[in-house]
Amino acid sequence: MESINDKTMYQALKEAALDFPFGTAIYYQGKKISYRSFIKKIDKMAAILQYNLGVKAGDVILLAQPNIPDVLILFYAINKIGAIANMVHPFTPYNQIAAIYKKTKSKYAFLFEQRVAKEVEAYRESAVHCYVTRVENYLPFFKKIVYHFMNRKIRKKLGSYIKFKGFKYVHKLKCVNKKSVEAPNLTKQTAVLLHSGSTTGAPKTICVSNDAFNFTSYKACEFVDCKPEDIRGTMMLTVLPSFHGFGLCMAMHAPLINRFGCGLVPKFSTKDVVNIMNHNKMSVIIGIPKIYEALLNDPKFVNNKRLKHLKVCFCGGDSMNVSLKERWDKTIKADNHHRQVFEGYGLTEAISVNCVNTYAHNKKGSIGYPASEVKFKIIDENENALKPGELGEICILSGSVMVHYYEDAKATKATFTKDGYLKTGDIGYIDSDGFIFFKQRKKRVIKVSGVGVFPSEVEQLVESVPGVEACCAIRIPDEKLVNAIKIYVVAKFYDEQGMRRAIMAKCQQYLIRWSVPKEIEFVDELPYTMLGKVDFVKIQKEEDAKRGL
Repeated sequence: MESINDKTMYQALKEAALDFPFGTAIYYQGKKISYRSFIKKIDKMAAILQYNLGVKAGDVILLAQPNIPDVLILFYAINKIGAIANMVHPFTPYNQIAAIYKKTKSKYAFLFEQRVAKEVEAYRESAVHCYVTRVENYLPFFKKIVYHFMNRKIRKKLGSYIKFKGFKYVHKLKCVNKKSVEAPNLTKQTAVLLHSGSTTGAPKTICVSNDAFNFTSYKACEFVDCKPEDIRGTMMLTVLPSFHGFGLCMAMHAPLINRFGCGLVPKFSTKDVVNIMNHNKMSVIIGIPKIYEALLNDPKFVNNKRLKHLKVCFCGGDSMNVSLKERWDKTIKADNHHRQVFEGYGLTEAISVNCVNTYAHNKKGSIGYPASEVKFKIIDENENALKPGELGEICILSGSVMVHYYEDAKATKATFTKDGYLKTGDIGYIDSDGFIFFKQRKKRVIKVSGVGVFPSEVEQLVESVPGVEACCAIRIPDEKLVNAIKIYVVAKFYDEQGMRRAIMAKCQQYLIRWSVPKEIEFVDELPYTMLGKVDFVKIQKEEDAKRGL
C-alpha cells in the first residue's frame, strides 16, 4: 500500500495529479476535466478562500452540494488550507441548515441554487455568509444554454437577492493572484464533519481526519482486487452523494487518489450512467440497491458493448435484496468474468468500508472479510470477546475510525471499548473463516413474547420470494405476545393471494415462530430516507398513528 503518512487529502490528490496530469479526473455531463486542470481550479479556490474570505485553518465551512464539480473543488480547497469541510445534504431545509451552521460554528455556507430558491426569504438575514453554486457552471456549451433556459425562473427568483441581499455566486468570486498556503496534516485532527444517526441512534456530528479518509481510500485496488495499472485511467460511477461518508470516501476521494476518475452524476438517471459508459472506460460502480434495480431495467445499459470495461460493482448504504443480486450477477456477465456485485460493511464513525466481499475473499450471506490492517471482534454486554459463531455487537479497530463526536465527550467515550475498538451498535457474528455476518441494528430489535426478533432477517427472507421488490418489517401490538410482526411489501405483477401464501409459506419454513409476520400489507412503494434507505421509522410512526398508539 502506498504510504499515507503525513498527507492531507489534498496532498494525496496533488501527488496523483503530478503523476497523471493529463488523465481524466472528472467527467461531468459530457465534459472532461484533467487532473492538471482540476488541481489548478482547487488551488485558485483555496486562494480565494484564504485571501478574499479570510478562511483560516480550523474554520468550519458548510458544503451542501449535489454531485457537481464545485463540490470537489471546494472540498479539496478547504482541505488544502487546513479548514474543516462540513458536509450536508444539498436539499436540507433552511431551518436545519441554520441549526447545523450554528451548532458547528461554521464561517460560510456554500449552498445549491435550486434549494436556496425554494426558501430565499428565509435566507435574508444570513445571506452575507452564503455562496451559491449552479449545476451548469461546468456543463458543455449547448447543455449550459438549455439548462439555463429551463431554470430561468429560479434565476429570476434569486436575482434581486443576489444583487441586493448579499448572495453571491461561487463562480463570480474574484480570482486572487496569490498562492494559498498549504496546511500540513496533523494526525487525528478533524478535517471533515459528517452527520449521521450515530451508533446509538441519536443524531450526531462525526469528526473525521485526513488519515481516516486516506487509510480507506488507498485500499481501492485491494477492494477491486486488481493492480493499480489495471484501473489507472478508467472511471468510477460517482452517483452516491458527497454528504454520505461512503460516497465521499469511496466514490470520490478513493478513485481520484488512485488515478481513476469520477463520473459525476448530480441526479441519478440510467441515461447519465450510459453516457458516462459510452465516453469512458467505466470500471467500477458503487451504488445502493435502487440504482442496480434501475440499471437492470434499462436495455441500453444491459446490452451496452462497453460493459466489457466493468470490473466489479459494490452495493452499500442498505442491504441488497437476494434476488436482485442474483439477477445482476446473472445478467451482467462476461465469458470469464462475472462483474459481480459485492456487499461490504462500514459506518460513518469508521469511514466507509471496513470489511467487504471481493473476488479474492467472498462468502454468500456475509458482509465481507476484514480489509487489511482492520480488526473485528464480537462482544457481549460486558465487552467480553465472543467465540466464532456467537451473536453479539460488532466492534472495529481500524485506521479509518473517527476522531470523536463533535463536542460530545460522553457519547464518544461510550462508543469505544476499553481496548480502543469502536462499538458499531450492530449485531452480528464472525464465522470460523473470519467472515463477518450482520444480523440487525442493536436498537432495532423487536421483542415478541420476550424473544428478540431481527426485522432485517424477516425482510431478507421475504425479499427472496420471487416477485417481491422491497419489504419493511415493523412492530404491531398483540394481546397474547405483547408485540407481533407486520410487513409492508412492494411487489409488482402479482396475484395478491398467491403472493401472500408464498410469503407465509417461506416465513413458516425458515423463521422461528415469533418472527413469522402476523400481518402483510401490500403497497405501491416504501418511503426512503435521504441516504436511500427504507425509512422504517416513518413507517412505524404512521402505523402507530393508525392504531391510535
